[in-house]
Amino acid sequence: MKIKMSNQKLTPLIEFKNLKNHIQKNILVLVEKEFINNFSNIDEERSKKIHKIVEKIMDNLKNWMNDEIPEKYKKYVITSIKKEKWTDVIEAFKEELTFGTSGIRGKLVVSLNENECYRDLKSLNNSGFNSEILRGTNSINEITIMKNIFGLIKYMQNEKYSKVVIGYDSRVCSHLFSRLITDMFLQNNFFVILFDESNSLPELSFAVTHFNADIGIEITASHNDKRYNGYKIITKLGSPPPTNLREKITKEIFNNSKNIPYNILNIFEKDIKNYDSKNLLIINNNIDNIQNFSREKLNQLYLKQIINLISNKEIIEQYSSKINFGYSALHGTGYNSTLHLCKKMNIKNVKYISNMILPNVLFPSFSVKQILDPSDKNTSNVIVDLFTKEFGLEKFNDIDFLCYTDPDADRLGIVVPTIKNEQSIYGSWKLLNANDVWTLFLWYMLEILSKKNNSFFSKIDKSFIVKSFVTSDSLLYISKKYNLECIDSKVGFSDITSIVLEKWKNNLTNIGMFEESCGFGLAGNSTNPYHILEKDGIMSLALFIEIVAFLKSKNMSIQNILNTIYQDPEIGFFVNNRRELPEKDVFEGINGELILQKILRNVEKLYEVCIKQINLKQPKLICGLPITKVTKFSTGRYDERFWKKFSDEGIRFTLNSPTNHITIRSSGTEPKIRIFVQYRITDLNKDNLLRKKLFGEQLVKKISNEIENLIKI
Repeated sequence: MKIKMSNQKLTPLIEFKNLKNHIQKNILVLVEKEFINNFSNIDEERSKKIHKIVEKIMDNLKNWMNDEIPEKYKKYVITSIKKEKWTDVIEAFKEELTFGTSGIRGKLVVSLNENECYRDLKSLNNSGFNSEILRGTNSINEITIMKNIFGLIKYMQNEKYSKVVIGYDSRVCSHLFSRLITDMFLQNNFFVILFDESNSLPELSFAVTHFNADIGIEITASHNDKRYNGYKIITKLGSPPPTNLREKITKEIFNNSKNIPYNILNIFEKDIKNYDSKNLLIINNNIDNIQNFSREKLNQLYLKQIINLISNKEIIEQYSSKINFGYSALHGTGYNSTLHLCKKMNIKNVKYISNMILPNVLFPSFSVKQILDPSDKNTSNVIVDLFTKEFGLEKFNDIDFLCYTDPDADRLGIVVPTIKNEQSIYGSWKLLNANDVWTLFLWYMLEILSKKNNSFFSKIDKSFIVKSFVTSDSLLYISKKYNLECIDSKVGFSDITSIVLEKWKNNLTNIGMFEESCGFGLAGNSTNPYHILEKDGIMSLALFIEIVAFLKSKNMSIQNILNTIYQDPEIGFFVNNRRELPEKDVFEGINGELILQKILRNVEKLYEVCIKQINLKQPKLICGLPITKVTKFSTGRYDERFWKKFSDEGIRFTLNSPTNHITIRSSGTEPKIRIFVQYRITDLNKDNLLRKKLFGEQLVKKISNEIENLIKI
């Protein structure tokens, strides 16, 4: 039923109050419909949940309309209601953007400045991008950005902070949001250091430490698809905010929603060149002066720090001419640093995928909903295809590896042409999952570099590594062999960093921070930080080049050395598989959220079934393997969004050995569910290597298939 409106000219707030009952009724009908599509009946529990969802939407709507935001932002809401775009209203107001591990992410509503964004909008629309997403509490837009940053400013004022670095990556409106945030800080008498061109997250982290700033802000949505934007926060140590800091910032964001200076929204019409402030230092390509700092100079200082981490410079000098690899920036920010890194290392045989070199807000090589994740097989498919189209299959077979950094360049993905005798297992090429890459990294550090007197890795007895608990236990077994402490953390570099900072209090040295999702960091110790306390895809590439040079000296390939490591009886072959639900998309809208929660409920039901059967000494079998133990990992962070004691860090199902397990968890960065399977195979040798590798790869896929079918029922 169409809502009849009076001809009387009403303010959006009055209109909202008059329409409130109509809005609630129509939203209730739509939400109920979504529930009916997912559940055979609406029992009392689900009815309560329906009303809770609707109540949340209405509260967010009311707060938005009662806020002091400019009237034009409220008119959009009223227009959507008049047109009965209930799905848009629900999507825009079903949640408030929450501060995650290091910032916020959400679907983007582009700037009101059509002159600035017109071309981007037109191109995005042509590729299926919904530029008409309604501005609300659940989208990235000018208002939600300002609310978040205003809370951050209050936190910084409480801490007597005075200096901030602001940067942005290659996404739509990132440049405009950086100007808006800059204006907010300048109006509050902060000293602002601003990147005038898109930059990587590691560059920003380094800039924070170099300029001795208190906070860094990078406008980015990391590896999320092109529809998303957001920001990440970096602390004065060049790290994501640890847990206690994250909680303080979140508290200020939600406690300071009043008196926000919305009058500065005309910032979108300003040019950075017209800024006149003694509290502003601009990082650009101009010569150094009182208001400008050379971008090239900063990048050189950043790369110098990375080069200093290379322990075996002699071997790189000797074999640099023989190293041959391909690179893609994924339309992001990694090309400039990669180019100059290779020049400094005298690596000349690098083939850059040309149409992905420069930052591009449209990410034209990728479909609308495709995540830009270095650990994702779909991403590597795109990269390999583009490389072979540009350079040919023969050139691909000649390279040592093909690598790529995600849009903010903090993570590195690696693809290798498959050695001939393993093509029956992997095909013509293989995405080296991070577990394999980090196994190689750690082995090289401990087996080769620890024996060099001038190496960062020579004092193992006072060192440690940290890995997320879903990262391969191969790192644990390598650590055991060399008497190195290995610590498991929750998923996310924020939690990894928190452990490092605790260990620093005991004067211990970190020689590796590892994430299954292709993140690697090298922290050092409190008196001598080796690098930023953040993952860095460019640094990862530098160390990988060093390893490849070493392998050249031994006439070995990457896969050859990995096979050698796997045959070590103290380590073994850890075969890992990651399955994503949905495979090529994300769970969207109320319906998607319900499906996601339904699957997670099924995971918890499976957990309960397994406990009962373990107690009965009749363990449930997965591919013939008994589930001998089940473990919940919960923080309580997302209880309000899901349910009490929700296992936000996941549930682990241990099979016939502590090293063989299935971990299922909801992603903390996008609406997806991830299934991690690990299986350790021992007693490998030259004669049985291929047979056992094939068995392992087939087994983890079968386990993934079976567990997926169980939780989707």
